[in-house]
Amino acid sequence: MKKILILGISSFSGASVASYLFNQKFKIIGTYNSTKKINYLLYKGKDIKIHKINLLKDEKKLLKLIFKVKPEIILDYASICMVNESWNYQQRYYKINVESRLSIIKNFNKMRFLKKYIYVSTPEVFGNKKNKLKENYNNFLPSTPYAVSKLMTELNFRNAFNSKKFPIIISRFSNFYGPGQELYRLIPKIIMSIKKNIKFPLQGKGNSKRNFIFSEDFCEAILKVIKNGKIGEIYHFSGDKFVSIKYIIKIICKMLNKNYNYLIKKAKDRVGKDEIYKLDSSFTKKKLKWTTHTTLHDGLKETILFYEKNYNYFKNKKLNYKI
Repeated sequence: MKKILILGISSFSGASVASYLFNQKFKIIGTYNSTKKINYLLYKGKDIKIHKINLLKDEKKLLKLIFKVKPEIILDYASICMVNESWNYQQRYYKINVESRLSIIKNFNKMRFLKKYIYVSTPEVFGNKKNKLKENYNNFLPSTPYAVSKLMTELNFRNAFNSKKFPIIISRFSNFYGPGQELYRLIPKIIMSIKKNIKFPLQGKGNSKRNFIFSEDFCEAILKVIKNGKIGEIYHFSGDKFVSIKYIIKIICKMLNKNYNYLIKKAKDRVGKDEIYKLDSSFTKKKLKWTTHTTLHDGLKETILFYEKNYNYFKNKKLNYKI
């Protein structure tokens, strides 16, 4: 049974993958710092060991855990990623998202047990690009401090691969969603705004376009990287359909029988917001034999059912519209 250490297991992505891989018979250990308990619902009842580690203050504790557990694979989701907030707390973002990984790179020569380090990054490292972005595309122009911090970490790992053969694999994903996602994220925020009869703030005109991957397809992608991903490579995971934020709001309104015009209110657009990221996944799909299986309609339907079923759990939680 392979041991996998998941950094950031309390995140939506970390919790979703933890549950999925546990069902695939992996031994899962996780680290978290967030005090939020939302995603506990995703791996409740499973034998998953979690350890509270503050990456801002205690890198030594993380190293100690790594050497104790001796994982064959590390999945790294441990980032603070509220994009708009990153403008106000740049130093904190760089400390947690960048500097906290340097001790792992420094001590890698002692980690003979580690076979793959899978870093989950973002298309935001490219900035606003209208052309399709292949895995080997290197024209980076990040638009926010958050995106800069993700790119810096990518580059640090790639340098470590070139100089030390650090077993890095970088995976960039389109927007993923599904049951258990944090309430400040777009899709659950829309659902809960409708359920609680609260106005939803539409940033700008809602014309920014994104591709959305359902959580099960996201988890399957990670499994493909674990099993078949090659050290030193970069993989892009994206579907082919790009839709506007406005479109997503309208389709959820239709599903929940809510008038779109009664739901939204105008809000100032986010600073540094990119209009579109078009990840080209052709290399990844060929090498890893991965594709999306869940349509947007089916994924949204399943996500809505989750929040309806667990409404009493979420109803008193604040919807943070400042992010």
